[in-house]
Amino acid sequence: QCDPNFQQLMKQCMDETKMSEAELKEFMTNGMKGNANENLKCYTKCLMEKQGHMANGQFNADALINTLKNVPQMKDKMDEITSGVNACKGLKGTNDCDTAFKVTMCLKEHKTVGNHG
Repeated sequence: QCDPNFQQLMKQCMDETKMSEAELKEFMTNGMKGNANENLKCYTKCLMEKQGHMANGQFNADALINTLKNVPQMKDKMDEITSGVNACKGLKGTNDCDTAFKVTMCLKEHKTVGNHG
């Protein structure tokens, strides 16, 4: 289930945003609820950028859909995924990190993105 490349990206983004594993675990343990600090938001942005799902503060909906199309367990859910992505793609935060975080949380609510890892 856990993609080694994704693990690598997570590590790079943790280093870049000074996000600690403990902070990340705590957030995940709370079911990704609770207040995210700036590091966590920027970590989310970093992951999205490295996966090609965000550039210059803009969420790239098509790129995400193309990525998910290639995930075997997502193939049957593409209609659902597309509508979730479309519902979330216009969200804007106070800055790029906030935008990335808001989009990710929205996608999560729409069950568009599963839990990696």
